[in-house]
This record gives sequence, structure tokens and C-alpha cells, in this order.
Amino acid sequence: MTDSGQSTTATMRRIKIATAVVLIFLLLGMGKTLYSRWSYGDVLAQRSEEATQLHVLVTQPTLPNPNNPNLRLVLPGTLLGINEALIHARVNGYVKEWRKDIGDNVKQGETLAVLDIPEINRQVDEASANFQLAKTAYERWRKLRAQDAVSQQELDEKTAVYRQSEAVLKRLKQLQDFGTVVAPFSGRVTKRNVNMGDLVNSGNVGTAQAMFAMARVDRLHVYAYLPQDRVSQIKVGDKVDVYQPSMPNKIVEGRIARTAGAIDMQTRTLQVDVEIDNADNALMPGTYVEIAFKMTPGSNLLIPTNTLIFGAGGPYVATVANDEVTRKKVTLGTDFGMQVEVRSGLTKEDWLILNPLDSVTDGQRVIVQIAKPPAAPARRGS
Repeated sequence: MTDSGQSTTATMRRIKIATAVVLIFLLLGMGKTLYSRWSYGDVLAQRSEEATQLHVLVTQPTLPNPNNPNLRLVLPGTLLGINEALIHARVNGYVKEWRKDIGDNVKQGETLAVLDIPEINRQVDEASANFQLAKTAYERWRKLRAQDAVSQQELDEKTAVYRQSEAVLKRLKQLQDFGTVVAPFSGRVTKRNVNMGDLVNSGNVGTAQAMFAMARVDRLHVYAYLPQDRVSQIKVGDKVDVYQPSMPNKIVEGRIARTAGAIDMQTRTLQVDVEIDNADNALMPGTYVEIAFKMTPGSNLLIPTNTLIFGAGGPYVATVANDEVTRKKVTLGTDFGMQVEVRSGLTKEDWLILNPLDSVTDGQRVIVQIAKPPAAPARRGS
């Protein structure tokens, strides 16, 4: 055999050996794969079954917590002075001078403005002269009557004229006193609508306008309108939190001073009057505020609102026991926003699915995971 023939034979032998080795490795790899699949078949089947099941988060109903901020009821309102008044003139005249301006604190009876009332002054002078004349005639006729020089009828006539002129003079002097406009109570001037020389009309006659507006600011009050389903949860004397929405952490304590005692048929609300001590003048009348009423919790269970399913038959929840779903119809009570009261249909031991699908059915198998307790919500006004 020639050298070239031997070389070709050796090369073919090496190729066959390499091919055999490759085939052996491929068979080994395939066998390992098949063995792995066979050995993990149960695990894969289990995982495949789990993939087809619904994963759910569950939670349980809770009893009301008096300190839970979700149980508070926040209503809007506007601060008012405990006393507020518009000051009108009682007589017609011109503004001679004004002595108090906006923001000034005044005492009861202190002069706010002085009016020039020449017509009233002339009437007082005329009435004073008539009174003096009637008084002189009355005294003269009384002496004559004592001497039996005149009849009792004549004395009675002079007496009547005297009393009448005296009454007219008193009335006009009282009107003259109204030329000085005074504060009806101690407080603060919040408006001044007059200037020197302005003509003012008495009372609300014609185009009369208030000369001043006043408010007592050491105590304030605010009206709130409570929905009728919450009326039983408050009472006179309860403390409330009052704060401005722009400063929710700056709380002022108020007290329910009184209620209307009847539901408004138009709005189905109860008017509640809340009084606030403002000795430091930290708050001003006219400020928009929010009033947080601390509701008295009952004994009914509370559930998160995102556990509810609303259907044709009313509200439902999806409960889980032994990894199976059961839909339960519930009767709801007061809605507190993040939570809602349940009056019937649940027990404290029930596990509820959070954010359930509308398509969830009774008997459906699920994989349960217990939800972590939610973080305490930021308490507005605390």
C-alpha cells in the first residue's frame, strides 16, 4: 500500500472517531435533558397549576378605633365674630368727624363718628321753648286753681299741654343724642364706609348704607351643617378641631355650643354652632376653615372600601377559606372614605380579598397572601 493510501485511511479513521465522540456527547446531553425533565415533571406540573390560579391579597375586618383619623368628619365653614353688627345712623345728617378706622379696637359706648344734624338741633330748640312756655302756664294755672280762680278743666288742659311738650322735647333730645354714633359692644372695627362731609340717612331708609361694621373677635364661632346620618354621633359640649386648609398642622380647639335641634328639610342637614376661644387673636373673622368632628364609633365592623363588589343584588365581598372563594352579601353603614361600616354579613374572623375581580366565583381556587397593614394615613389637621 502506498504512503498516500495509508494517510487517507488514517484520516478517515480519525474522522470516524471524532464523529463517534460528538455523537456520544450529544446522546449524553439529550439523556441529561430528558432525565431533568422527567425528574422535575412534578415540579413543573405544580408550577403550571399555580400559574393558572389567582393570587390574592387578603385582610380581615376591624373594630372601630376612636383615634383613627378616617373616622373623623371634616366639614367646611367660615369664621364669624361672636357678635357682628352693621352700624347705621339713626338720624339724617352730615359726617362731621369719624374717630375710628378699620382695625381699631373699641369699647362699648365709645364714639365712632359725630354727625352734623342742624335740623334736629333746631327742632330741639323749638321744642325747648314750647316746653318752657307750657311749664310756665302749667305752674301759673296750678296756683290759680289752688285759689279757686280757675276751673279744674282749665288746669287739666294746661297740664296736658305741659306733659305733651315735655314728651316731645325728650324724644327730640334722644334723636339729638343719635348724632353721636357709638359702639354697641366692645370689639374691632372691620369696615368704615363714610368720609368727612358724607350725607347719611337714618336706618335703612332709601339708599342708606352702614357707616361701620364691627365684630367681637375675642371669641369666634362657625356654622357647620352635619348630614342627618351623623347626627347621633355628636352632642353639645363635644370638642372639635378647627384649622385652616393652608395650615393643617395648626389646630385650634373648638366646642359644639348648640345645634338647631331640627333637620333642615331642604338639605337634610343639622346646623351646628361651634364656638372658639380667640383671646390671642390668632384667627380672624371671615377666614375659611375646616371643622373636624370626632365621630363616636359604634360596635360594627369596618372593612376597606376596596374589598367591595357591587352587583345587581347589592354590595358583596369575596371571602377566602381553605384557599376557596365564597362571595358574601353585606349590609353597609356609614362610609368613612377609606373604610366603610358593615352592619351585617361578616364576622371578625373572615378573610376578605383586596381589589377582587368582578368575575371571581364561588369555589374558585386562589393562592392567598396576607396583606401588610397599611401605613397610618397622614392626619389632616394634626
